[in-house]
Amino acid sequence: MIEIKDLNVTYDGKIEALSGIDLEIEDNVKLGLIGPNGAGKSSLFRALTGLTDFSGSIEVNGLNVERKNLPEIRKLIGYVIQESDDQMFMPTVIEDMIFGPVNYGMKKDEAVRQAEELLRSLGIEDLKERHSHKISEGEKKMASISAILMMKPEIILFDEPASCLDPHNRRKIINAINEINATKIIASHDLDLIFDTCDEVLLLSRGKAVKRGTCDEILRDKALLEENGLELPLSLTGRV
Repeated sequence: MIEIKDLNVTYDGKIEALSGIDLEIEDNVKLGLIGPNGAGKSSLFRALTGLTDFSGSIEVNGLNVERKNLPEIRKLIGYVIQESDDQMFMPTVIEDMIFGPVNYGMKKDEAVRQAEELLRSLGIEDLKERHSHKISEGEKKMASISAILMMKPEIILFDEPASCLDPHNRRKIINAINEINATKIIASHDLDLIFDTCDEVLLLSRGKAVKRGTCDEILRDKALLEENGLELPLSLTGRV
């Protein structure tokens, strides 16, 4: 589904965010992206969605990521950004959820019906008429995920989906992610969340791909993680 060859991203002509990335991601893969701050995780997401310039090549479902293909590619990829306030811009949660489908031609009544059904399935129907910027961080994150799911993307990118959440809301986000039937790429410093939601892990450091493997292979490797500015997941501390 996604094929990346020799991907390079440079900012201001000198800051090398990604260098020589080769990556293939098949349908329905659940891939975690880990690495210290500045490793290139967000830059990879921005390149995949055509939000930053890059050299090399990226194909999504056989479409090259280039200007002429971006409308189609952005139908395929849903991007849940780290700051929910930057993603949600309509007055209420349900208005935010139906905005995309209605603009792509769905009748408003049908969009509302599907949005209500989705809210019920996620157990957050009480958010329907709530003001998007007057709800808790956990509620905002659930609402922003709901808005992306309304577009029925085949691929979903999650950038720090549980940052700043309390344990209860963090668990709700993890459960919601695990219920989604799509190819999922999850970037997070929360390695326990990665362990709970992903099958594979790609470790990035200083813009380069260090190692890809199963969660067990990567997240239990204390030496590898520490060499790259990370620590064992809390759930594994003392058991490796």
